[in-house]
Amino acid sequence: MTTGPMRDLAEVLRDGMTNGERVLDVLSDGPKTIPEIARALHCPTREALLWVMALRRYGRVADRPRSGEDEYYRYARVEEGR
Repeated sequence: MTTGPMRDLAEVLRDGMTNGERVLDVLSDGPKTIPEIARALHCPTREALLWVMALRRYGRVADRPRSGEDEYYRYARVEEGR
């Protein structure tokens, strides 16, 4: 995860289209948590969260049930046509 100055929300959301595809690529090998996605993308967790939530809103990503020991939800790609 990168550190540094926090980017403006509008800037992060503008990047969502491009980075949404990157999130989907990261999820191509299975469900991951927001921190895992952020590490894979080398971005702050806040940004990864925003992109995942946008993908979730549009049905491209779905959360998976948590087990009792999981601290975070895992998110997985939703296959097209479902």
